Amino acid sequence: MKRYRVRFHLAKGENYMKWQVFDKKRGTKKYYEPDSYSIQMLDCKLGNQPATAKRIFNGENKTVCAWVECENIAVWDADYSMKSYSIDEMTHYKYNPRKNPHWFTDTHNNRDGLQLNAMFTHKRGIYA
Repeated sequence: MKRYRVRFHLAKGENYMKWQVFDKKRGTKKYYEPDSYSIQMLDCKLGNQPATAKRIFNGENKTVCAWVECENIAVWDADYSMKSYSIDEMTHYKYNPRKNPHWFTDTHNNRDGLQLNAMFTHKRGIYA
């Protein structure tokens, strides 16, 4: 089991539309404004609850059903991170259960369970 779970927080309230980082070891959550911070995730796996995602795809209300699990994270100021890597050379991993009940890219329809060495958030997107 990986230590962290990272997802985009869509529940109304103070942390709406922020990145949520859940530290499973400590049981704590931190939130990051996507325009101000980028998150580097190491030793990653794309997680999904397919049954929940399928219900959302078929019209039910959205609820938490996808995340990135990772072993380590680093949080960077967004301006600094853009000097360190270029998302133009990376694959954009997308998740929206209204459009597709799986993690997907422009070239692959289902990337659920994919393991990657490193992933990065940039604004509201996730790249590797």
